[in-house]
This record gives sequence, C-alpha cells and structure tokens, in this order.
Amino acid sequence: MTSALRFLCCGAKCLGSSAKPGKETGSKKAITGSKSKKSGNSGALKPADSTFYGPRIFTYRELSQATKQFSADELLGRGAFGSVFKGTLSDGSIVAVKQIAHDSNQGEREFLAEVSIISRIRHRNLVQLQGWCHEKGNLLLVYDYMPNGSLDKLLDGTNTNAKFAGWDMRHSVLRGVACALSYLHEECQQCVLHRDVKPSNVLLDENFNPHLADFGLARLIHHTTDNVQTTIIAGTRGYLAPELSQVGKASTKSDVFSFGVLALEVATGRKALDKNLPENQNVSLVDQVWRAHEQHTLLSIVDPKLDGSHDPEKMTTLLQMGLFCCHPDPEARPPMSFIRQWFIQEVPLPALPPVKPRVNYVLTPPSPPKLALPAPEPKLAIEGPPSTGPQKMSNGTSTSASPIHPRSPALRSPNTRSPTPQSPTNSREHAKSNGVSSHPPPTTEHSPAANGK
Repeated sequence: MTSALRFLCCGAKCLGSSAKPGKETGSKKAITGSKSKKSGNSGALKPADSTFYGPRIFTYRELSQATKQFSADELLGRGAFGSVFKGTLSDGSIVAVKQIAHDSNQGEREFLAEVSIISRIRHRNLVQLQGWCHEKGNLLLVYDYMPNGSLDKLLDGTNTNAKFAGWDMRHSVLRGVACALSYLHEECQQCVLHRDVKPSNVLLDENFNPHLADFGLARLIHHTTDNVQTTIIAGTRGYLAPELSQVGKASTKSDVFSFGVLALEVATGRKALDKNLPENQNVSLVDQVWRAHEQHTLLSIVDPKLDGSHDPEKMTTLLQMGLFCCHPDPEARPPMSFIRQWFIQEVPLPALPPVKPRVNYVLTPPSPPKLALPAPEPKLAIEGPPSTGPQKMSNGTSTSASPIHPRSPALRSPNTRSPTPQSPTNSREHAKSNGVSSHPPPTTEHSPAANGK
C-alpha cells in the first residue's frame, strides 16, 4: 500500500511539473500553489510558477481547514467506504472531499483505484479528480463540487430542485452517462470497467449535466480481453448482471446491464429494488418492466411525476432500450457505442422478444496450457507367429531368420490403418502373373481299397 502510494505521488509531481499551460484544454483546471523561491540576482522573493494542471497532492491541514475540521454541517453524504464533505479552498474554489474510513480495508483499494484510474482520463461527463492526500494515516480524495447532488435524490424528490426533473432533463442525463461509458469502454487507452453504475454515482452540476463518479470498483482491462475474472462479486444489488453470480466474470456487457437498470429507473421513477417491500414481494424493477412488456402495458409504469410531459412514443422506445440493455443473454446486449448513437440519432432498435428469455449460464473452465511435448516413439508390431530358429526348406537346406527391412509391410505401427483386403478378382490376376494357379489343390480321398493296394 505504501509503495503504491509513493509511486502515485511521484507521478502527480511529474504531472504537475511537466504540464504546459499553452497545451492544456478547458477541461483541466489550474490550481495555483503558494510556494515561493529566492532569486539569485536581487535577493528578493518572487512568486514561484507552481501552477499544477491536473491532480495534485493536498496537505491534511489544507483540507481540514477547507471542510471546517470535517464538520457535520459540511457533510454531503455517506457511502460504504467513507463520507463526503463540502470544502472551500484558500483560493475560494469549492470542492468535494471524500474521507476514506480508517477501518475499511476495501477503502484503501478504492483509494488506489480512484487515483490510478480517474487521474488518467478526461471527459466532460466524468467527475474530475483534483487531487488527494495521504497523511497521518488519512486517505482523502478531492473532486469537483456538484451543486445539484446525485441523480437518485433528484428522482425520489428529496432534492429541492426535483421540479426540474422533466422529460428533457432526464433524457439528457441518460445521454451523458451513455457517452461517458462509451468513452470508458472503447476510447480510453485501456478499457475501463466501472462495475457500479447507479443513480447515486451520477452527479449533477449547476446546469444538470451528468458526471459519472465513484471509480473505487473500476478495473482496467485490455481491449482484446472480453472480461475479467473476479473472486468477489462487486457492485450493488439490483444493478448486477445475472451472469455475475454464476460465472463471476465482469465485462463491458455487465456495465451495459447496469446502465439499462439506470434507464428504467429514470423512466419509471422506481428503485431497482424496493427495500420497503417484504422479500417475498420484492420483485426487481427489471422483472416489472418485462412483465409490462409482455402484457403490452409499458406506459402504465411511467413515472407519474412527469405529469404527461413526455412523448408516449419516445418513452416506449426508451423503456424498450432499457430492456434491450437488460437482456438476460450478455451476447444479445448492445455495446455502449450503439446506445450513445441511439441517443444522438435515434437509430432503430432490434425487436425485443415477446417474453423474457431464459438463459442458462455455464462456467467454462479455462483450457490448460498447451505444452510442446516430444512425440512418443511408435511401437512396431510383426504379424504372424514369432520365429523360433532356423527353418528347413524343402530341398534340405536351412535358413536363419533374416532382418526385416524397416519399410517392409510386415512392420506396422499401431496407429496406422490396416490395408484394405484385395478383391477375389485382383487376387486371381496376381496369382496368374506369378505362374501360380488360383484354384485350390484337389483333395484326395483315402478309401480302404486304395490303402489295400
């Protein structure tokens, strides 16, 4: 853990010192430090050019002052591995500071995953990491502040700006998340599996533009690799693809399934799993929408808070797109690039099956490595009875067993096929050519009269 953090910190210093202001895009935020250096000519102190572009290292004191000693008044929310606070830096910029819980081993892994993955990527629909702090046993992550909070609070009405959650805004949010996932899967140098796509991880800025956040469970794989084998199923119940519990392999298609559940939540206003219902009545949102599709009543489960402001045809197509992403067969799910194109140009979707398909997931064991072993030597077999010694010929001379040539038909490998038997016609012609009669010799009957002669 310590060596990995040292490596990341060195990378951040190199990133800050090697960046050039003239080549930076608008998405990268400049953070100016307060260090100074001494000039060799005049001896006067001049402000140093310590402008960092991209993530940088914060001190614990700096973040503690920014969050008012991590006051409860600045608390934005709590997660599985820590809490998020609102902070104001010395230059007046507002940030979100995530404090990893001290007793969380998984939190350390999340910290490393966030720093190593999200610090490399830049996209307008991804939350930007401004920096981190590893000091005095504290693990802190600093992000851009999103004033409109997370998407789940906007959908359930707890956000004060929930009145703006109309059809156009919801459609725009889904389009932005689809663009972010398409970028992670196909446009990055390495394919990034998010593995935790859900409304609470979609943050909204002041203009309600979506930003996908929380890369603590993300994994990097090569574009030529279809999936990554995991020993622990990572994610949130209700958003996990059904094949994960059977084969334990996360892939881009499992992220597509999670996005499909997210789209169904945005359209219906319901949760993926309602914890208020008893377990025997707790039917997943995916099954509810599949049931409505089978009964041809998709519009009956649309969020009533939309109050008819949506286009019925477009809403039906959106629900079908969500089911298309949640197809039980991973191979039948579309890639995120197709979904992004559907939001931009509304390309036609393939026809959905009339009922929910049933798929059996089989874990295919990995094939053993092929070793270059030497081929076994063929064992030769000699047909006929073994020779017991010298044999006497009809003229009285004796012959000993002569060595057999290796290419003789008498030698045959066990793996070789036996020769096809000759037809009677061919055998007779062969006998005539050798001057031997093909007819068997006549048999002589020995009668008692003949013996008496």
